[in-house]
Amino acid sequence: MNELYAWLNEQNGGIRTYGEFHAKAQQLAREDAENAAVLALLGRIAARFVSRYEGEPLPVDSASKAIAQFRDLVATAISVRTGADAEKLAFANRIATTDLLAG
Repeated sequence: MNELYAWLNEQNGGIRTYGEFHAKAQQLAREDAENAAVLALLGRIAARFVSRYEGEPLPVDSASKAIAQFRDLVATAISVRTGADAEKLAFANRIATTDLLAG
């Protein structure tokens, strides 16, 4: 997951970033059973973002806010993966209800 986060930090936050993230997260989920649920949920956020904004204009300010929010989520995923099960579950629930740029 650290490599995925490093890759994300190098991206500009355009729509293609989220599509690539989704594919990378799904691949990692198949390889990392212990973190598969969180990776799949993060990938789902990215896929929803692509579905919503692909082919639509995304203002630079909105793109900047979305990528910052998404990077924070991935950083938190890294920090909670060694935490207690309750913390992991709470974070998974947070991811499941996250919608970038929705408030």
